[in-house]
Amino acid sequence: MISKLIDFVVLNEDGTEPLLNNGLPELKPRPDTKFISELEHLIATGANLEITTLFAELVSLGEQWDWAERYYDYLVELNEVDQYNANLPDPIPTEDGALIEVEPKALPTEPLRPAVKTSDEVLEPYKVTIFKLQRQSQIDNAVVQISTGKTFDADEKSITRMANALIKHWQLNEDDTIPWSTADVATGVMVECTKAEIVEAHSLATDHFATTWGIDSGTD
Repeated sequence: MISKLIDFVVLNEDGTEPLLNNGLPELKPRPDTKFISELEHLIATGANLEITTLFAELVSLGEQWDWAERYYDYLVELNEVDQYNANLPDPIPTEDGALIEVEPKALPTEPLRPAVKTSDEVLEPYKVTIFKLQRQSQIDNAVVQISTGKTFDADEKSITRMANALIKHWQLNEDDTIPWSTADVATGVMVECTKAEIVEAHSLATDHFATTWGIDSGTD
């Protein structure tokens, strides 16, 4: 039974298991692992896939260590029960001279080791949620570059701002200027942009928005 813990116990240089006073080997220090609740919180924050995958791997590792610790406790209890049952007290006499046999203790239930999950298997229940959060993140952080080289924020709020500006200045000629804080300057710094540039930026931004949300309409 101890062999089931071979990946979780301290070994001698020759690969044997040094035994403690309880007759069992020593568990290795538990590595860094994550709980499923921590993974769910991370997913809700919209973390990138690389970090989410790493957390999923640590969740899988944690499930194996949870089992190893339960299994070790099971072996400790099993040893105690075996020792007790091997040395049962003598039968207890009653007042009428009968003898009551001392019942042996029931053996503890062996915890079954869960299958080792891949990160994809851990993340499978959250696949749709992850997709939607990543898609929203793409939109929230979108930037488009127009033909003149200027870049514009292309999130939903910026798209609305560009549309409002074009409605307000609909009478302007294409080469008339509209002050705009582009994505390539500090926030609040205004750049002279032509109406044509705003029109192009708005068109590219809405195209990007439509493309991003149209990746997999079946997940909505």
